[in-house]
Amino acid sequence: MSAVAASLSPPAAADGGRRRRVKPVEASLRRAASGGGSSWRSERRLMSELERTVTTGAAERVIRSYVCSKSERATLAALSRLLMDSDPLAVPFYEAVTQARWFKWSSIHAAAVAALLDSNGGTEESRSLISSSISRLDSTSELALFYCDLMAAFSSRGLRDRAIDFYAQLRTMPLSGGKIYTAMIKSLCLMDLAGEAEEALREMISQGYQPEAYHFGLVAKCYGKAGSLVEMERVIASMSDAGIRLGTGAANIVLSCYSSCRDHSRMLTWLKKMCKLRIAPTTKAFNFVLNSCPTVALMAQELGPLLPLSITGLVKKLKSASPWPAEAELVQELLASSSVIDKAMHWSESEVKLNLHGFSTISAYVLMLQWVDALKAHSTLPLEVSLVCGIGKHSDVRGEPKVRELAQEVLSRMGCPLRLSTRNKGRLVAKRDRVKLWLATDWSSPAAEGSTDQSHNESNQQPFVLTLLRKVGQVLSSFVQFSKGEA
Repeated sequence: MSAVAASLSPPAAADGGRRRRVKPVEASLRRAASGGGSSWRSERRLMSELERTVTTGAAERVIRSYVCSKSERATLAALSRLLMDSDPLAVPFYEAVTQARWFKWSSIHAAAVAALLDSNGGTEESRSLISSSISRLDSTSELALFYCDLMAAFSSRGLRDRAIDFYAQLRTMPLSGGKIYTAMIKSLCLMDLAGEAEEALREMISQGYQPEAYHFGLVAKCYGKAGSLVEMERVIASMSDAGIRLGTGAANIVLSCYSSCRDHSRMLTWLKKMCKLRIAPTTKAFNFVLNSCPTVALMAQELGPLLPLSITGLVKKLKSASPWPAEAELVQELLASSSVIDKAMHWSESEVKLNLHGFSTISAYVLMLQWVDALKAHSTLPLEVSLVCGIGKHSDVRGEPKVRELAQEVLSRMGCPLRLSTRNKGRLVAKRDRVKLWLATDWSSPAAEGSTDQSHNESNQQPFVLTLLRKVGQVLSSFVQFSKGEA
């Protein structure tokens, strides 16, 4: 494979140092192969060094040095990262790994490298790697698992015909063991072959292997992604026939599929069913439901002058302005059945904190309105009140952290005294006395909660004035703190 490695290893700087976004399939392969991300910093250093190399020889020297000096765990994590990013340097890196004294053949890595070779034009080298890998396997079960990994790896790179060929070869073999059926169902779902995945699930049951909710969830989600909601519902309903209780994971899968289709009526019915079964909506469910509400999404995105600043105002606005009949009732049902606010809000003797990590901007907006109601409901508050919004490190959107930007704008319109912490740029904070004084005042915006009879000029000027005042306040606050430091 050395010649292939050289041909697939152009200088990393040629693509501007940008790497591809992580695909879900490749991310799952990395978790399976490396078992975690404790070596994240060393990975970052390696990627940085490889991006600075300008020749194939220099890149290979960096790779050999890394493999020789790092632990097995760190090296495999780096290999998985390169494979996830579809980096051609994954091929010479894999060669270096196979020469390490601790090397143990991995079905997942071999399949991923073979798929990368094939997708980059190295079909013969890919077939050679697959053939040599098969020759080292001692049992039928090991070969079956390797075919499943090949199906997943090749389908994730768009090589569907090759993936189907591996499936055909797999079906010629006698299959046994729940692990093999699990891998086959997962791979078929990754290939969007819901019917074949369900057939494999039935076969698994007929062979006497007990499936779990996970297996039904995979098949149901595969149907849901294809828009076959009736089939998805049928698979979820069949869980009870297998003696499996509907849990949070399966419930979230159903909500995510309804969310993709923006079917509010079905989501509403499903939320009510979850309530009867005492399955409380999780953070994921909260995001799924609210992200499917176009009117709420538009409010959180535009932050217009008539933005509702309370849950009551939000529901009232949805009932009067939403073109989607079930949207208002859906939001009401979610807030009534969800305990997400209780989990996101942490009380202690010294602080009450709302943590917005894991929430979309739309969910963060609604959660903040709930949070204010929760603060009002308590007669006493701790010494400090804070809101943790992060700095956008885990966001898919580059630039200004969207959740922080939204939190600052909404709180500013409320007249809330929470301000950005000087020690933590992802945290808004204020002392108890100032928050109590604010909660005691009538800070609700007449424009947001009341009549909409305003002139066009007033509607345009209000957000500008509020934003200007907030910016001036931040500048003055920074100046005062700087003056105190100088003193």
